[in-house]
Amino acid sequence: MSDERQIGDADLTNITGGDEVRARALRKTLQKLAGSEQAGGALQEMAREVLSGRVGLREAMRVNSYAEALGERVAQARQAYEELPPEELERQQEEARRFLEAQREEIEEERREERGGSSGRPPRHSGGDWRP
Repeated sequence: MSDERQIGDADLTNITGGDEVRARALRKTLQKLAGSEQAGGALQEMAREVLSGRVGLREAMRVNSYAEALGERVAQARQAYEELPPEELERQQEEARRFLEAQREEIEEERREERGGSSGRPPRHSGGDWRP
């Protein structure tokens, strides 16, 4: 899968209402599913198809086998969530907040690098001065 083209965060912002941070988190979740044998065949296949750009996430949800597998996984996760003691629930919510903040910082760092770092100068090895 590493040689195959993969969609980027921007390709998922229509699903996340324009939220870049959640789009990045969604892409990373899809990458985990694509590489996880535990995800099960249908979810793993769905994640690979979406990441490759062959199928959009909304289209994938119209495929019965994908929708059923995801529905089962969501039902299991919901049951586990409802059984969490309050302390564990709070811990997991804080972990989720930290994860989203880390994604936000990662996006901002990439933007700074694209702009040439915090100094406003072009990146050191931008190739901008190269002439044939």
